[in-house]
Amino acid sequence: MAKSGRYSSDRKKIEEVSAAKTIEVADCGTVFMLTGNSYTLTLPTANQAGKGWWCKFVLGADLASGRIKIDSGADDTVELVGANAAGGAMTLNGGTDKVEFVHTQAIKGDQIEIICDGSSLWLCTALTAVAAAVVTT
Repeated sequence: MAKSGRYSSDRKKIEEVSAAKTIEVADCGTVFMLTGNSYTLTLPTANQAGKGWWCKFVLGADLASGRIKIDSGADDTVELVGANAAGGAMTLNGGTDKVEFVHTQAIKGDQIEIICDGSSLWLCTALTAVAAAVVTT
């Protein structure tokens, strides 16, 4: 007999976002579909989130203007590892506190996954069409 139900189908929690938002600890495992332009998403502190907390941010539309920023807040830092569809290298900058989608570069489907180490570090993986679509600041 085949298993059925939510957990066997690996269904993801999806939330659409189009303006500034504070991400909560309870949002662990959420895929945020981003639309709109020029706003900041603020993560909980790494200490609050705890080891293994994660979420993903996916552009639901091309980014027409400004930047969508993901802010680690407090004294937490972001380490970014990236790849792009063209196989080119991304400019990676560790030890910062924000990772951003950049207008005129970031397009629908570009994404960032963030995982917490439980102390003060957010580990980010980006998958983009072009290298300049995601930067750390």
